[in-house]
Amino acid sequence: METGRYLDALRRSKLLILLIVLPLTAAVLIVSLMLPKTYRATSKVVVEGVSDPLQNRDVESVERRLATIDALMTTRETLRRAARRLPDETVASLDESVSSSVDPAANIINISATHETPRGAARIANAVATTFVNTERRAERRRLNRALATLNQDLAALEGRRGEQAAAERADIRAQIRDLNLRVAGTGSELAVAEAAQPPTQAYSPRPLRNAAFGFFAAIFIATLIVLARAQLKPRVSGTRELTRLLELPVLAEVPHVRRPMGHRPQALSAVEYEAYQTLAASLRRRLPATSQRTILVTSALRGEGKTEVTAALGLVLSQAMHRTWLVSADMRRPKLHELFDVEQTPGLSEVLVGARNGGSRGIFQLSAARTGSGSLHVLASGQTPPDPAKLLASDALDDFFEEVNESEYDYVLLDGPPLLGLVDSQVLAQRVDGVLIVCRPDRQTPETVLALREQLARLEVNPLGVVIVGARGPTHTYLPG
Repeated sequence: METGRYLDALRRSKLLILLIVLPLTAAVLIVSLMLPKTYRATSKVVVEGVSDPLQNRDVESVERRLATIDALMTTRETLRRAARRLPDETVASLDESVSSSVDPAANIINISATHETPRGAARIANAVATTFVNTERRAERRRLNRALATLNQDLAALEGRRGEQAAAERADIRAQIRDLNLRVAGTGSELAVAEAAQPPTQAYSPRPLRNAAFGFFAAIFIATLIVLARAQLKPRVSGTRELTRLLELPVLAEVPHVRRPMGHRPQALSAVEYEAYQTLAASLRRRLPATSQRTILVTSALRGEGKTEVTAALGLVLSQAMHRTWLVSADMRRPKLHELFDVEQTPGLSEVLVGARNGGSRGIFQLSAARTGSGSLHVLASGQTPPDPAKLLASDALDDFFEEVNESEYDYVLLDGPPLLGLVDSQVLAQRVDGVLIVCRPDRQTPETVLALREQLARLEVNPLGVVIVGARGPTHTYLPG
């Protein structure tokens, strides 16, 4: 069982788990709060005779006697007699609300009753307990009276007989009669109500907090099953080695996973991140032609893999190495580069292309490049989103734009492009640059997606420079395909 792969699936599906757990838990809580309240009261009946040491009853017989009383406590006949004391109840309603149980630590039978009111629950429990005890007492008295009648008949039959044996039998019968008279004069039964039910102060059900806790853990279990089923049915790329093998491209750098607050700036790179981007910059210098200017498209297979952050951080590292660098936000559908550098979105690339199409592209660098950070770094925002970004990028205005880029004095031009799969935008850009840098998060990639990306790169006949792994959690390495 691939435990590590399933743990990764759970970790990357935290948002999905929250979207399942929170609504289900809230639904259970809301439903519990809306349900009518039910109260539960308990009356206790003690069975006195079963523990009498003079009767020499073993444990098994005691347990059997208690189980018999427990079963008789809620019979239809008992409930019918109790219903006579409760004008608003029927045998059917009592059968639903009354239950009994044996206390294993004592010779106690618990009679519990539920009702929508506290007083109603106590009244039902007491009525059933009292009815059963009184019924048993009457039955016991009838049995004792029948036994007395039989003994008196036996005593009368011995009258007139002489001899020591007859005298002893008469004495024994008289002793039994005295004992039975004492039992008839007493309670007449081994059962007694030990504690009457009292109206409860709190509802027995529903219990919103308890139900919400159960719902929370049940929702976690359900969400875990869903995530693991997805991981089984649609497996993700297991790691960097598999990604390299499928893409047949080298991994130029692995940017480690670093927790940071929302809205961070690329200038706030950690030491390990800075080292990873320095490695990336050195790898690009080796893989690109030794010309005065290098134009690179930074893209990814899917959205949300960190291509914009890589563009910004790589541009920062190159500019700090005294390379004149220009960052262009070429993702006009969902731009984010201008937010990282806190520059105005307009004017930007869309205005530049519209101006070039209309013959007014001169001076675009002075007009649209916002100076950011050191003097070696410029940022061109995406501009106002056009109605059809693909049509604008496919026009001759893009050729004019790249002609002016080639005439500029920048050492590196990094274009933050849209994802390659599903959009024409980056495909048009990829055919006009010196190289394409692929940003990947393995935990978001499936083998099918990676193979589709490799086929797309081969179809475009572009120069893929390599892969940047984002979100690495272990030591960084450089992997070569094959």
